[in-house]
Amino acid sequence: MTQSPVILFDVGNVLFCDPWETLLLTPGSGLADRRGIDRHIVAKAGRRLWSEFSTAESSEDQYWRDLERELGIRIPADEVRELEEDLLFANPDAALMLGIAQGSGLPLGIASNNTSFWFAKQWKALELERYIEAGLVFVSHRLGVEKNSPGKGLFEIAAEAVPAGESLVIDDQRGNLHRAEQAGFRVEQYSLEGAGRVPSFASVEWRMR
Repeated sequence: MTQSPVILFDVGNVLFCDPWETLLLTPGSGLADRRGIDRHIVAKAGRRLWSEFSTAESSEDQYWRDLERELGIRIPADEVRELEEDLLFANPDAALMLGIAQGSGLPLGIASNNTSFWFAKQWKALELERYIEAGLVFVSHRLGVEKNSPGKGLFEIAAEAVPAGESLVIDDQRGNLHRAEQAGFRVEQYSLEGAGRVPSFASVEWRMR
């Protein structure tokens, strides 16, 4: 276990948009609306595939082939590239947040439900190697569990590696924050919708609490 308190960031809807929701469900330009398919049907398919692809190393090509079967349509590779180029985006405040957090002197890590392929793209786009400690990456596709998994989930695994009571989790979902608190972490809610508001880890007062 590292003896230093750490800051663990979620990725989806914190540092970067949520990929599958953005690609499939964005009004007007996501796959559902482009193809004229009811968003509820696409969302149901997306959730089913997420539970499978987010808990194991997996192929992006296989994801789109499985989605094709779920929806009964063809999704050409050039359409996938177009969707990603048009819709995927990083939080414009991500570099600011990560820089300020890094300036606190605390090691930074990741706690994220994520697929191997989208996490790799987010890592590159956000240049996370500049900020994140390699030993503090707790992601579902590597560990085989998600934050809300029964028993030992991502936060419980992280709590075995860091001093949870002195460490902070930044996440957008209340359920995840509750689970992190149960594992002993301090928590703060933040989402892309609140972009422009720097979380309180920027304040020396957080370290004194």
